Amino acid sequence: MTVHQPTFSDAGLAAASGKAGATADPALEVAPFARLAIGESAYEVGTVKTDTEAVNREILAFRSVGDEAWKQLKAGLDDGWRPVAAEVVRNTRDALHDYVRMHMIRRSGKFHAGDKVSLTLFGFDWEVRVSSDGKRVQVKLPETAWEEVDRALVQEYSDMKELAIAALIRFSPSIHKVFEDDVDAWALRLAAGASVTPIM
Repeated sequence: MTVHQPTFSDAGLAAASGKAGATADPALEVAPFARLAIGESAYEVGTVKTDTEAVNREILAFRSVGDEAWKQLKAGLDDGWRPVAAEVVRNTRDALHDYVRMHMIRRSGKFHAGDKVSLTLFGFDWEVRVSSDGKRVQVKLPETAWEEVDRALVQEYSDMKELAIAALIRFSPSIHKVFEDDVDAWALRLAAGASVTPIM
C-alpha cells in the first residue's frame, strides 16, 4: 500500500459557493388546502391568492408544517402531485448532495486520516486525501491539480465521506449541470412515495 504524504499550503483555499432554490416570501398570501408527506417530513401546500385575470393557472406554494413563510412552486396541479412533491424535495434538502451520497462508489482507499480515497459517480472520478492529523484535506478533480479544501468546510463535516461529497460540489461548480437531469429523475423517484391529504 502506498502511503501518501501530501504537501499542504495555506494558499489557494477555495471560496464558498451558494445554494440555489425557492426562497421564502413572507408577502405571499396563500390558501392552504393539502398536507404533503414525504418520508418523515410534512409540508402544507396551498394556492397563491392572485389576480385571476393576470394568471391563467393556479400557482402553488409550500411550507414546512409550523413555518410561517411560503415558497412558491413552479410545478402546478396540472402537472400532477409527483412533480409538485419532487420540486418540494429539491427545495427542502440539498438534493445534489443527497444524490451523490446515494450513488457514489469508493474505488480505493479509506476515509481515514493519512489516507487517499478514490471515488466515482457514474464515470465522474475524483480523489480526496487527508493529512495524517486529519485536520487538512485536499481534493483532485479530473484534469486538475490537488487543491486544498477550505478549513471551515473540513470543520463543518467531521464525517470524511460527507466531506468528500461537499468538496466535490464546492470544487466543481458545473457538477450541478452535469447531473441536473439525474437529480431531477431521482427527486421524482423519491416523490413517488409521497402522500397527500386534504386540509379541512
